[in-house]
Amino acid sequence: MIFILFFIGFILGIIYALIADEVPLLLEEVTRKENNSWILNLFIGIVNALVMLVSYYEYGFSYEFLASLIVAELFIIIFITDFKYMIILDSPLILSSLIILGLKVYFYNLKTAGIALLSGLGLFIFMLLIAILGKKIFKREALGGGDIKLAFVMGTIMGFRLGLISIIFSSLLALPYALGTMMLCKDREVPYGPFLISTMTLVFMFSDKFLNLVNFLF
Repeated sequence: MIFILFFIGFILGIIYALIADEVPLLLEEVTRKENNSWILNLFIGIVNALVMLVSYYEYGFSYEFLASLIVAELFIIIFITDFKYMIILDSPLILSSLIILGLKVYFYNLKTAGIALLSGLGLFIFMLLIAILGKKIFKREALGGGDIKLAFVMGTIMGFRLGLISIIFSSLLALPYALGTMMLCKDREVPYGPFLISTMTLVFMFSDKFLNLVNFLF
C-alpha cells in the first residue's frame, strides 16, 4: 500500500508540474519561458508523494486526506504559474472547488456543502472589495482575478474564519517581499498567489491550533 500511494503521489506531482509549466502557454498573453528542469520536477514528484503518504497515515481515507491532496495540487500549480507567468489558472480552481463540494456532500451532508459554498462566496466578496478599494487608492490593480477566485476555494475548503486568517497571514508574509520588489523594480508586479496558497497550506495543516487562536481572539 505504501509503495502504491508513493507511486501515485509521485506521478501526480509530475503531472501538476507539467500542467503548471505548459497549460499557461495556451493563453495568448503568456509568452514561453524556460521549462522547469527535470530535477525540479523530480523533486516536486517526491514531495507530493511524501505528502500523500503522511496525509494517509494521519487521516486515513477521509475528507481531510482527499482535501490535503487538493491543497498540495493547488500549491504546486499556483506556485509555479504565478511566479513564472504571473497568472493563476481558472481550471484548477474550478475543478478543485467542485471536487471539494462533492466531498463535503459525500463525507458529511448537503448542509455542510452549502456552508462551504457560502464561506467561499464570503471570502470571494471580501477579496473583491479589497481589490476595488486598492484600485481606487493606488490607481492600479491591487489584486488579480486569480487571487480573488483562490479566496473562494480557500473558503470552501477551510471555512470563512480559517480562510480569513489565511488571507491576513498571507498579507503579512507578502509585505516584505512586495516592499523589496517595489524598491528594486518599481514597475514589477508582485505575485500574491504563492503567498495565499502557502498560508492556506499552513493553516490547513494546523487548523486546530488556528481555530483555537481564532476562538481566543474573538
